[in-house]
Amino acid sequence: VANFVSVNLQRPALPVFEGMLRQGVIVRPIANYGMPDHLRITIGLEEENAKALDALGRTLAAQIK
Repeated sequence: VANFVSVNLQRPALPVFEGMLRQGVIVRPIANYGMPDHLRITIGLEEENAKALDALGRTLAAQIK
C-alpha cells in the first residue's frame, strides 16, 4: 500500500523526469532501485493527477518527434 505508482516508461526515465520538471511537475526517477526506466509518481488531488498525466503525455510526445 502506497501513495504513489511506479510507471515503466520502456525507455530511460531521466529525460522524462527532466521534461516533466520543466513543466512544473515533480516526479522521481528510481534508477537507484535498479529501475532505470521507471518513474515514481505520487498520487495527489484530482487536478494534480491530471496535470501530471498531461505533462507526462506532452513530454513523451515531444521525445517521439
